[in-house]
Order: sequence, then structure tokens, then C-alpha cells
Amino acid sequence: MLAVGGLILAACGGSSESPTSPSPTPSPVTATLSSIQNEIFTPRCASCHGATAPGGLDLRAANAFANLVNSPSTQTTLMRVAPGDPEASYLVHKLDGRSSIVGSRMPQGGPFLSTTEINAVRAWVTAGAPNN
Repeated sequence: MLAVGGLILAACGGSSESPTSPSPTPSPVTATLSSIQNEIFTPRCASCHGATAPGGLDLRAANAFANLVNSPSTQTTLMRVAPGDPEASYLVHKLDGRSSIVGSRMPQGGPFLSTTEINAVRAWVTAGAPNN
């Protein structure tokens, strides 16, 4: 009986050392195109906005910058992204779901972007929408 009890205690004994491989935590989106691409456009937009995208808005990594920045929207007189001006950027309007948009809020059918995610897009646009 003592031998079994000793084995149980030995098996339950913990180490004071921290694990060598902590579980990875998702990184929050930041106001750079690469982060927005990796955290938003690729996983949440490019499945619809790919090679045969509506309105020609291909948001795959190789094409997103050219198709967004200083590119006129096909739905309004606004630019898709007007560097330095999120209020004049139709992308921000679509993500916000403003009443002035044509069609649906994006991503269509949701789940919609969080305030943090939209603010990262807005901050990237405000910073001049660099290809970073």
C-alpha cells in the first residue's frame, strides 16, 4: 500500500519550472498592411474577394494593396482606400456597415470585425495606407 501511495504522490508532484513551450496566443491585429492581410483579409475576406471577386476587388495578399489604395470604388464615388482619410475610404464604410453603403456590411453575413480590428484598418488608412 505504501508503495502505491508513493507512486501516486510521485506522479502528482509538480515542477516549479515553467513549461518550455507555452501555448501560442493569437497576436492582435496591428495597423500595418501585413497584419491586416494576415489577420483580416486572408482569413475573412479573400474566400469571396479572390480571383473572381465581385467588383474586381481581389483581396488576396498579392493583389490587395493595388486593388485598394487609390483605387476607385465601383459602388460609389469614394476611393476604396484614400490614404490618410478613413472617412473618404469606402473600405472603412463597408466594415462599419454605414447606412450610405451599397449592398451589405462586410464581411457579408458576419461575423463582422471587432471594434479593435476596424480601428486597426482605420489607423492604417490614417497613417497613409503604406504597403507595409
